Formats: sequence, structure tokens, C-alpha cells
Amino acid sequence: MDMRCYGKGFDRYYERTKNEYGVRFVRSRISGIEEESGTNNLVLKYESEDGILHSEEFDLIVLSVGLSPPKDAENLAKILDIRRNRYGFGETMEFHPLETSRERLLTSARGTCTTEKTYPPEQDVSGDAPRIGVFICNCGINIGGVVDVPAVTKYTFTLPYVVYVGENLFTCAQDTQESICKIIKENGLNRVVVASCSPRTHEPLFQETLRQAGLNPYLFEMANIRDQCSWVHMKQPREATEKAKDLVRMAVRKAAYLTPLVRWKTPVTKAALVIGGGISGMTAALSLAEQNFRVAIVEKETQR
Repeated sequence: MDMRCYGKGFDRYYERTKNEYGVRFVRSRISGIEEESGTNNLVLKYESEDGILHSEEFDLIVLSVGLSPPKDAENLAKILDIRRNRYGFGETMEFHPLETSRERLLTSARGTCTTEKTYPPEQDVSGDAPRIGVFICNCGINIGGVVDVPAVTKYTFTLPYVVYVGENLFTCAQDTQESICKIIKENGLNRVVVASCSPRTHEPLFQETLRQAGLNPYLFEMANIRDQCSWVHMKQPREATEKAKDLVRMAVRKAAYLTPLVRWKTPVTKAALVIGGGISGMTAALSLAEQNFRVAIVEKETQR
């Protein structure tokens, strides 16, 4: 019935679909759908805003229907001691639409099940000559479908300080991470280069692998041969392969000069300052206080 663009940028998306992609939005009441016997197409009947009845033929109609609770919802509600409304869904209050009839406060359990991850002692390799291991990813067809990965692997063997080169189907897979950790220890690697996709999404994963192997996580460098190579040069496999070699060579050269970095921990004061003592401010402050945080409210008015 109504178009409600409630999210950030949604209204702009709505306008683009109308103006750029030719999507037609019709505010109407649909009275029925019938199949045309001759063509098997679907005839949609509806009433427009001016009260005129219309009939249009379409190849496909998608209906957005209402939701119904699952069959086992009643049994689950009994187990959890939760009241249901007349539609079979969990009953909520008008001003608390996210709360059920049963209070479930978890603040007392916050942090009780957390454990601190332990790592093997970190090796001091600051004075050692670089021993670089390079792991090159096929990434299915994302990289291997364009870049000649075996050629890049062969080339990488010729680079200075490189003592190990491995080629993987998916370097980010869990079994590959375990294999990399083992290879680091077996070959005495003190620098690692991964040639695969974006450091933005995968660098923390590989740094964690180095830490598991006993190396400083900052002795790691990444070459993006997917986003910056195979994706942008998918019609130029020969040039993409040469560019991949250049990217790997630069990453290896940079890795040779990497030094361990130390992370510092700064104590955090577990308190909050809420600006404004209105309804939103008081609600936020109360919620934080119920989670055992010390809260202060700053309000410029003397009363509300």
C-alpha cells in the first residue's frame, strides 16, 4: 500500500529504481489474479488511487504474503513460559516491542563465560636474516581463472630471501591456516607473504595464524592479486599475470624490512557519560546502569 524508505540511503535507492531503471510503482488495491487460458500469462486486477479499475497482463507475479508462526511455536512458548498473542507470536508490550512477557536479564552473566586466548611464546627474530615464505592463492576462479598462478609461483622462487613458496586453492580456509602454521615451524620462516585478495578483510586472519606459529603478527605482508589484478584485468590474462608478479615482488621486498611491533594495552574506565537528560538520555543511562556501568548524565536545564 505505502512505500516506506526507512533506512539510510533507501529513499535514494527508491528514486534510482524509478528514474534510472524504469521500475513502476503503483499504489493500489489488488482485487485478484487470474490465469489467461491462451497464453498462461497472469492477469492482475487492481483499483488505482482515483478509484478506476485496471487489468494488466504479466509473465510473472511475486506475492509478498504475511507471516505465520511455525507449528512448534506453541510448544516452545510453553517451555520458555512466554505468552503468545492472538496471532500465535510472542506477546510484547506497546512501548517495549522487543521484550516478551518473561523478563530475561543477562547483565549478571556478562563476561562470565569469556576466556583469554593463549599463544605460544613469541620468537625473537629481530636479528635474524629474512626467511620469507610466500603463499599464493588460486581463490577458485577468482584469481586462477585469469592469473597464471603456477607461473607466478615459479617466478616467486627466484626472489631474494624467499625459502618457501606454496600454492593453495583457498588460502583463507581453516585447514590451510593450520597447514601454514605447520610450514612456518618446519621451514623456520620469520616473514610471511600471502598473495590473495583484500588485506581489508583477510589481513587479521593471517596475522592470527602467525601468532599461533609463534611469530610477531606484524611480520606479515599481503599482495592483493584479486581486487587489484584479476578482477580489474579479467580480459587481459597475460598482463594480469605480469602484474601479479610485480605485486608479489613488491610485497616480498617490503617483508624483508619488516620488524616486530609490540601492542600496548591501555586500561579502560568502564563508565559512560550521557549528554542530555531527556527521554532518550535517561533511557540510555538506565540501560547502561542495569549492565553494571557507572553512568553520569549532563543536562543544561535544571528540570524536565
